[in-house]
Amino acid sequence: MKKLIKKFKNFKIGTKIVVCYLILSVLSISFSTFIYYEINKRIMTRKVSEMALQTLQTIDSSLDVLMYTVNNESKIILSNQGLQNVLRSGYNGFNYDSQIATNRYLTEFIQSNMFISSVYIFDNYGNRYFVDKKSYKSFNLEDIKQTKWYDEIFKAKGGAIIKLNAGGLFNEPDENYVSIMRVINDLDTQKPIGTMIVNIPEEAIVNSFNNITRQGSTNILLRDENNNNIIHYNNLSEYCIEDKVQGSHYYYIKKVKGNDYIISYLKNNLSWKVISIVPFKELSNQSNIYKTIILNMLILNGIMCLLGLILISYSITKPIDKLIKSMIGVENGEFKKVSVSTGNDEIGKLKDVYNTMICRIENLIEQIVKEQKIKRKAELDVLQSQIKPHFLYNSFDAISCLALDGRNNEVYEIIKALGNFYRTSLSNGREVIYIREELQTVKSYLTIQQIRYDNMFSVHMDIDKRANEYKILRLVLQPLIENAIYHGIKPTRRGGNIFVRTLLKKDCIELVVEDDGVGMSTDTLINIQEHNAGGIGLHGTMERLNIFYNSKSNFQVESKLGKGTKVTICIPIGEEGNDGK
Repeated sequence: MKKLIKKFKNFKIGTKIVVCYLILSVLSISFSTFIYYEINKRIMTRKVSEMALQTLQTIDSSLDVLMYTVNNESKIILSNQGLQNVLRSGYNGFNYDSQIATNRYLTEFIQSNMFISSVYIFDNYGNRYFVDKKSYKSFNLEDIKQTKWYDEIFKAKGGAIIKLNAGGLFNEPDENYVSIMRVINDLDTQKPIGTMIVNIPEEAIVNSFNNITRQGSTNILLRDENNNNIIHYNNLSEYCIEDKVQGSHYYYIKKVKGNDYIISYLKNNLSWKVISIVPFKELSNQSNIYKTIILNMLILNGIMCLLGLILISYSITKPIDKLIKSMIGVENGEFKKVSVSTGNDEIGKLKDVYNTMICRIENLIEQIVKEQKIKRKAELDVLQSQIKPHFLYNSFDAISCLALDGRNNEVYEIIKALGNFYRTSLSNGREVIYIREELQTVKSYLTIQQIRYDNMFSVHMDIDKRANEYKILRLVLQPLIENAIYHGIKPTRRGGNIFVRTLLKKDCIELVVEDDGVGMSTDTLINIQEHNAGGIGLHGTMERLNIFYNSKSNFQVESKLGKGTKVTICIPIGEEGNDGK
């Protein structure tokens, strides 16, 4: 070793650089290759598992679509007026003609639906109506009553129960069915008048996700909540699939006949288990190609760097010193281009890259400013989108209550007002609208609520017509009036008043919504003023105004417990399109 060190010291400087470079290159490439292999193995394992999970989720989505479709088809059957009449009449309605007509309807129905293989319907007296694309299954109403799911369909109150082979009513050695069972209720009285079983054949289940697994060698298993196979499988016993589901998703690696497989589980909302068996080598083969390419690139770069080191090692330091002196201004925050004269070599490229970087930094600063504006717009759109469904849910709730009470004229009025509300509030996609348009939206909304609550409250408007032709952010007043109704007037359980005022001032437009309802405590008021409380209506409006007007709007809440609440908004004139007429 001493002789080698002594001999190395006698080498020329260029030779020393080359030898050191070779030693370091070999060590670096070896170490990098080892690290890459370990990291790549972990990445590939995670990637395969993620792909398996995506496949399982796609299959689960396909199954959901299939179940949803068949469930809707079953609703079409039970809502058929002819079938309703037959089931409603019981013994009196059961005769040859009614059975033939009902079976003909069921036959025509399932012939046009490839997802359904059979439909069995029983009335409360045991009379049977059915059609089956394959073979008739012999069972009666008493057999159904002995199943474990019979009580469940009544608890579901018209909803569907999904079981494999109808919980044991259908047991064929080479065919499974996913059965959707439900009670048929009288559409008029909502009392049970029959029981329906709709069967989805095994082949329809397979076809729902067959295109997902057609490529590659992925195998898919499907088991119900009792670990029974929903689909018959061949040649999968060698995998010895175990029930290892922990939570909603789980995977593990298993070696079968010398090959590694990733076995992934996914438990869906039916408590079924979707299981995939993916050969690890499907992606590892692609990984080997990347390994070869990277290794070749490392070797090629090593050779080129060695040749370049031999040729230009002696001329590197001088131009680098010049570059350092020119770049020193960056430490003081001065982003200036380097103007050192260089050739078209690495140093010249370094200079070009540096100058390009300076330009990019300047462009990025400008881009950041633009992105902040876009972000502000996106945040505003998110808050805006929250208000629409919030109001729509409450409107439909009001319509449903009136419809149940048989108040058809008021249903017509509320739907007409709802149409006017959305016609004015949507405003052809405009963010800002005239105050007169906002007031029209408010009037439509108040019409809806006054009908719903039987004029529980009175509305008093003091409108400054001078402000009508100024623009404001849309849907500002409606959420505040909604809060006044739901959180101010309604809890008092007595009549109340809501005051809406607009006023044009010198440098702003003042909007006021006030009620004489229950008011709020001091602590609640403080929380709202600090943006720590408030629902979609109040808090959302505060945030929208803050974002849209760049914190230049003023939002003030005043309230006393038992006295009422007053919300005052000041919109600056000339901000975001609010520039007058």
